[in-house]
Amino acid sequence: MPDFAVPLRVLGRTAALFAMLLCSAVQAQTAGVFSYQWNELPPADAITSADVREALVWTGHLDFFFKGDLNGAVRKATQAWQKAKGQQPTEKLSEEQTVQLIKDGLKERDSVGWSLLRDPAVGFVVGVPTKLASFATPHIDGSTLYYYAAGTITQSIAFHPGYPTCQTLGGYYPSVTAGAALRTRADNWFAAAFNRGDGKRYLKVKCHPAGSIVMEMTVTDATLEKHPGLFFAMASSLMLTRVPDTTVRPRPRVDDLPSAPSGFADEQVARPQPKAKAAKPSPIDDTGKTDALKLETRDGADLRADEVFDKASGAVYVVKADRRLGSAVAISDNELLTNCHVTGDLAEVKIARAKDEMPAKVVSRNADADRCVLRTTTKLAKWVTVRPYDDIKVGERAITIGTPQGLELTAAEGIVSSKRVYNQSRVVQTSAPISQGSSGGGLFDARGHLLGITTFYFRGGQNLNFAVAAEEYAQEREESANR
Repeated sequence: MPDFAVPLRVLGRTAALFAMLLCSAVQAQTAGVFSYQWNELPPADAITSADVREALVWTGHLDFFFKGDLNGAVRKATQAWQKAKGQQPTEKLSEEQTVQLIKDGLKERDSVGWSLLRDPAVGFVVGVPTKLASFATPHIDGSTLYYYAAGTITQSIAFHPGYPTCQTLGGYYPSVTAGAALRTRADNWFAAAFNRGDGKRYLKVKCHPAGSIVMEMTVTDATLEKHPGLFFAMASSLMLTRVPDTTVRPRPRVDDLPSAPSGFADEQVARPQPKAKAAKPSPIDDTGKTDALKLETRDGADLRADEVFDKASGAVYVVKADRRLGSAVAISDNELLTNCHVTGDLAEVKIARAKDEMPAKVVSRNADADRCVLRTTTKLAKWVTVRPYDDIKVGERAITIGTPQGLELTAAEGIVSSKRVYNQSRVVQTSAPISQGSSGGGLFDARGHLLGITTFYFRGGQNLNFAVAAEEYAQEREESANR
């Protein structure tokens, strides 16, 4: 599914409307151009709109906190970049200009030595500018684990066990952001910017099931003018590999960004393939459908949430597709449903439960509709039936089971908020929470039937989450006869 520009209101000292670049509809974790080191220029068809925005931030033409509408801010920023290059401003960048802009952004990113601080023992990865600061040995203060870097800038990451949690984040927000020049809040995080003498301090607090993470960076105005992408890069780089564990011995290391993989352009999310490539024969059909799923209307009383989890969770698997993580739901003894932006353009991925992994081939892919079907040679122990779309009722209970932020088999409850059509596909809107990494997971009813495959959500709104209706994956009988 494509990105949606949904700015958040920032409560600052003025009445002006500001927004943050992090506020848009979010999908599974997707590696863009700026996730890699490049020995040569990225190909034009590998560049996404998110890459263009990040390049505009790094080059100083788009503010991290911008004023007004995102699309309008991006348009003004691209025209400012064109003017700086001595070019005539246009409504849209040419392919050559886009590649040049990305080159400029990558050059600026590399000038600060942007790298990755990893601690697999604790369970996180975050970006760091190694040419501007060096990290000392992590230390514990009370129950809080701190990582601290100093130099031209200062940067810190703190892991707070127990408080604030996602339930208490709202009460924590006013006191921590008091005096901020700008601040903004979403369901599971908030951020604020403070003026500090001759510089600025940026703060982001993100909750998780065991507590919260606080990221801070303080930069002088002169350094921020020279390297304007620092706040954005840090704020968008945090990734949890599991629920952080502050009781273990920290084992941090700083790694270079990975080299860009071969065929990078073919691994982007839901990108239509060039016609020349589409003409090549492929063992993967292009419907994104299967004749293996079984439709079943709802019958019987509601189960408790724990009973739904016991009944349906055995059919939900983690999907590992290179550096991408997502989920998939088994609908037969050897087929699973997921999103194509989870698998990318790979022909084979791995599915996992706990420590067990097995290969799964992509047998059907419709990238435009974001429907992909996986097949295993190993028989799957459990699978679920699919609820017909017309049988789904607005207001009924709904439960999500997936892998948000890499946290395997996470369940959440809400209701079916609406039934809609998006991108010519039927979708189920739900208040049941989903997050990054939830893509490909299941939205179930209170009897354990599969309603849909969780696909995207609006971070700028309240509980605006969407799943592609599971029946959309059903192959009609006349289609299956030709399979």
